[in-house]
Formats: sequence, C-alpha cells, structure tokens
Amino acid sequence: MSLITIRTQFFAFLLLSLSLIGLAQAANISTGAEVVNAAAEQRTLTQVMLKNYVLSGLGVRSRKANQALTKAIIRFDLQQQQLMSAVTDTQVLQQLQLIQQSWVSLQVQYKQKPDLSRLAELYTMNENILNQGTVLLEGMASAKLSKGADMLELMGQHELLCQRLSALYGMMAWDMRDEIEIAYQETYRALSDNLIKLQSLPLSTDSIKRGLKKTRQQLERLRKTAEASKEAFVPGLIDRSVVRMVEQADQLQAEYLQLASSLDSSLDSAN
Repeated sequence: MSLITIRTQFFAFLLLSLSLIGLAQAANISTGAEVVNAAAEQRTLTQVMLKNYVLSGLGVRSRKANQALTKAIIRFDLQQQQLMSAVTDTQVLQQLQLIQQSWVSLQVQYKQKPDLSRLAELYTMNENILNQGTVLLEGMASAKLSKGADMLELMGQHELLCQRLSALYGMMAWDMRDEIEIAYQETYRALSDNLIKLQSLPLSTDSIKRGLKKTRQQLERLRKTAEASKEAFVPGLIDRSVVRMVEQADQLQAEYLQLASSLDSSLDSAN
C-alpha cells in the first residue's frame, strides 16, 4: 500500500470521525421541545435519504448525493438512539422501538448501490417508517411532551414535504412516473395546505411571518419551474430549488424551537 493511499484513508477516517462527533453534538436532546423537534426531523431524514439515493441512481451530482445519504443515515441512527434514551413515556418508547426494528432493515437497503430494480421495495419500506414516525409524533402530542408540539410538527412537516417533493420528482425521472405522479401532486398540494396552517398558528413572531411569506414565494417559483419542464425532467434543477426552501425552513424551525422552549419554560415556572 502506497504512502498516498494510507494518507488518503487516514484523512477519510478522520473526516468521518469528526462528522460523527459533530452530529452527536448537534443532536443533543434533553427538553420536551427538543424531543419533539428531533422526532420531526427523523421523518424528514427518511425523505432526505430517499432523495439522495434517487439522485445518486440518476447520476445527478452522485458524489454529493452519496455523501448526503451517508450523513443522513448516520444522523438518523444517532438521533434514534438519543430519542430512545431521552423518552420516558411508555407508549412513546414502544413506538420508538417499532421504528428501530424497521430502521434495521431499511438502512441495509440504503447502504447498497442505488438500483432501479430495488427502488419500489425501498420506497415501500421508507413509507412504512415515515408512517411510524407520524404515529410517534401523534403519541408525543398526546403525552404533552411540549406546549409547542403542534408548531414543531407542522414546521417539520413542511421540511419533510419539501424533501419528499424532490425525492418523488426524481423517482418520476427514474422511470417511475406512472407509479409516483399522483403522490407527487398530492405532496405539492400538502405543502401548500401545510403553509396555510403554519400561517394560521396563533403564536408567531414578525420574523416567522416574514419567513413564511418568503417560503410561499419559493413554493410558487418551484411550481413554475416544474410546470415548465414537465415533459423533460430536470431533477437537479428542482432539487436546487428545494434546497433553498429547506435552508429557509431550517431557520424557521430554529425559531419555532426557541418559541416552543420559551412556552415550556413559562409553563414550568407557573407550576
């Protein structure tokens, strides 16, 4: 083995180690609001993984897509472990254990080279764990883990739908239009409806209102781009638009988390 190869492998290992440390630090979960926020992100990560698997299979920025897929797998795994350690409610914990069982099988699929012949099966497995994540969030709302659970779930749903839109568009481009087009159209409508719900929340800030208005404008531009290219798929272009929407969504999610944490702190003080 050459010295250059050894150095390359060493730096690759070092980079992975640093990434793991950074992800672990970023996924610090202790308060009720952080638990709900992390559970919402877990659902989004299922769509991030699907999207990057598809983009890699299509040969659209494959190296970047593979890196993003690996990062999402690591983050999902770490947050799943941290959620299981942080949650004390029995029913919520049971749902987390069901997700863990599904995740064991799903991550094996995601670690294989993207293959169109396996895409339908992977999509079904991905939908299953997504639905389990929805049940998990409903359980957290019932358990009243955070006063701001509704706003965190809605904002998490927005980011999930953004990533899902790109994933489904990519699947249509990857010879699955007949199977996926209805789900794609439903996802776009759900994005629009979810934004209306977010804008109708009684608790907000001027910054959040401005961010939601900008998000509405971004969604309209995305619709026009997709409509203009509906006969010749452009998954890379669509995903770039989605990435900009996700960046805006990340800022809003951070503001909602801060607002939810403040609500929980006020409630604790009152008690």
